[in-house]
Amino acid sequence: TTTRLIVQTVTVKDKDGKVIEGLTAQDFSVTEDGQPQDIAFVEFQRMGGQTPAQTPATVNAQAPAPAAAAPQPAQAPPATQVERATATAIAAPPPGDIRYQDRRLLVFYFDGAAMSPPDQIRAYTNALKYIDTQMTPSDLIAIMAFQEGAVSVKSDFTDNKAALREVIQILIYGDDQNNDGIADHPEGTAFGQNDAEFNIFNTDRQLAALQTAVAMLRPLPEQKTLMYFASGLRLNGADNQAQLRATVNAAIRANVTLNPIDARGLVATPPLGDASRASPGGMGMFTGKLAEAAVSNFQRSQDTLYSLAKDTGGKAMLDYNDLSLGIVQAAQAVSDYYIVGYYSTHTDADRKFRRVRITLKGGKVGELAYRQGYYADKAFGRFNDADKERQLEEALMLDDPVTDITIAMEVNYFQLNRAEYFVPVHVKIPGSELALARRRGAQRTLLDFIGEVKDNYGITIQNVRDKLDIPISDKTASELTARPIQYETGFTLLPGQYVIKFLARDAEAGRLGTYETSFTIPNLNREEVRL
Repeated sequence: TTTRLIVQTVTVKDKDGKVIEGLTAQDFSVTEDGQPQDIAFVEFQRMGGQTPAQTPATVNAQAPAPAAAAPQPAQAPPATQVERATATAIAAPPPGDIRYQDRRLLVFYFDGAAMSPPDQIRAYTNALKYIDTQMTPSDLIAIMAFQEGAVSVKSDFTDNKAALREVIQILIYGDDQNNDGIADHPEGTAFGQNDAEFNIFNTDRQLAALQTAVAMLRPLPEQKTLMYFASGLRLNGADNQAQLRATVNAAIRANVTLNPIDARGLVATPPLGDASRASPGGMGMFTGKLAEAAVSNFQRSQDTLYSLAKDTGGKAMLDYNDLSLGIVQAAQAVSDYYIVGYYSTHTDADRKFRRVRITLKGGKVGELAYRQGYYADKAFGRFNDADKERQLEEALMLDDPVTDITIAMEVNYFQLNRAEYFVPVHVKIPGSELALARRRGAQRTLLDFIGEVKDNYGITIQNVRDKLDIPISDKTASELTARPIQYETGFTLLPGQYVIKFLARDAEAGRLGTYETSFTIPNLNREEVRL
């Protein structure tokens, strides 16, 4: 069976603009494409505290002690523990845990791939300004960054101003405070954003990284507000539309509003360009075409930011130097709201738009604000190449592995020299797993493999992406029922503790299988007894 839980955040206000409280599931009516839906739960979130006035940074230099009744976010596990290969450092509360009840969840996401050093400094300093002078008691802030092709979580949700301030300072100056310039943190994280082989175009990489950050927030049912600091984001015609739609859909399903903030501020570019480039030549400088093209390119880079905000219910801050104002506006937009959840009766993977309508029953009157719908999933048979790669990447990030295909794995190690070890990996899949493709009349099928090796700090050390062409003619079909399919690969690693996660997919039917295990490579040079 297939079930899909749809979570909507609904703001209900009266004619005076005040939030109506005390509503239950019996007071709401939900329809999807005109069909009534059964409401599973309704929960009210009360946002306490207003944005304080501008005060000197010294007033809040000392982080205030949290209130006794305020729940605290769970701490990330120690770095020496190896829990799973795709640890994200965003702690998902267990079922029934209400640690984020009545809290405003804000995420600062810095797109280092799209910001110049001056823009990065402007974004970091304005984030510090909000933390020091404008943060409210109900705010919980998480910090993420996209640097060196990887999305990393710098801080989980917390209201500790001192800890947040320290994270921002590290982003500016690096771990070594004597270092000059913007810090580099090539940390590994979710597979797919740290190798150009899988994300050829830069815009697709930026959008895919944003989708990765959104996916980390999906386990939290509350409304999340993500501040996307970037120096514009320009689409290349229709080439990036698939990834843009995937990112927007991921944000809608994860209950995340994207609030892009243009880190360039108010730009006044000279008609023929600034001093960072050589003067142009040709007739275009006399006819005005060069100046027109420059303005057009700048506006197109802002159009994408506006689309991300509009499609997810957020606000875009463009052409304004006080970037902290964009954070304040996005935070103030999150008022008291209801979380309404229902299990959709439309489970077809037709990629069609599901229009959602929420009303009040019993003659109650109120102004409701909510998302008007979402796009359904797409069947595997309709996937294009980009969709297929994205499916593998998303499956690799799942905490609960997909086990449609049975996989067995063996990992060994052999010493190459005094420092390095060769780690052969053998994967076996029962040939009977390809019976479905054979029944459909296929003469051959492809097995897609994707995997990664992470160390005990969660950093990706090695990864693999490969395919295996399997003939399933009449002659080999009978053999496949009794013989397994074997795939071999290998890595060169240093001594240490690692986690390997490996996925296999039947390219004909789209079924996935996952194998994840931890292993240790000892340092044989320290062994006192040798063979």
